[in-house]
Amino acid sequence: MKRLFEVPYNFNESLIPFYKKYSSQISFLFLPPYKDDSINTRTSIETKKKGWCYMPQSREEYESHLHKIVDAGLRYVVLWQVPDSIISTKIMNYYCRLYASGFIIGNDKNAKIIKDYNSQLLVVGSLVQRLCANISKKDLSCYDFVILYYPFNRSLDAIKQLNPIRDKIVIMPNTLCHIDCPSIHHWFPTKKQPFNMDRDCLVLKDNMGYLKKSGFIYPQHLSLFDNYVGGYKLQGREYTTYFLKKVCKVYFERRSAKELLCSLLGNDISCKLLEELRLISPQEYYNIKTQEILGII
Repeated sequence: MKRLFEVPYNFNESLIPFYKKYSSQISFLFLPPYKDDSINTRTSIETKKKGWCYMPQSREEYESHLHKIVDAGLRYVVLWQVPDSIISTKIMNYYCRLYASGFIIGNDKNAKIIKDYNSQLLVVGSLVQRLCANISKKDLSCYDFVILYYPFNRSLDAIKQLNPIRDKIVIMPNTLCHIDCPSIHHWFPTKKQPFNMDRDCLVLKDNMGYLKKSGFIYPQHLSLFDNYVGGYKLQGREYTTYFLKKVCKVYFERRSAKELLCSLLGNDISCKLLEELRLISPQEYYNIKTQEILGII
């Protein structure tokens, strides 16, 4: 059974007909709250250029996007990811009046608050919760979906052990992040310590050594995961709209990632990475982290 995708919306309206065309592949769109309601977790890389974490500059503009999404027959959920931010009834009232289907949240308290407010709303545990240790013992009753941290992308046999929560599990296949990435502030940058690509990203420090431990899941290999997860999340709100469509098409159609990797990493590194993959089986590639994860779940 093929699983559905959570996909980003970057406030470029041309994404709406594109997503409508592929609606049979999509669970819901995710997008940030209005800029005055909470921080956008991609604040550090926002610019005024549409397609690069652009945010509407008025509520009227913001709400027009939400109406167009709903009018196209698509669902959307709102990112409310800051771990210490408690969601209010006022906020829930506002977004529900705009037909939000739910929220992506960063702490357990918000999960319960939302389900107590309306049990029909989707509650999605954000990647910022970094679920990994003791996941099999965690109370997930207030969650519809939880996004597992990157080590699980290379721990297929460990995911298989989580069958009781299978339908809640979401993984992010198009990440190039290291499965042991130490960069905490990458997710919540501050003015004092913004994310610095040269300093913080391991891909620039150790090309092939890093890529051998990338969390990237090849689109043609999603079938290995379909029976053990509830869905997939494609990241990319910071991508240009053109490139975001390219990412989505490759994964929706489950075809070769060569062109995609070349766009992200350049031809030389991509060719080396694809050659490395030919030397090992997919079963080996997707279990490089399994024994470690089995010891903590």
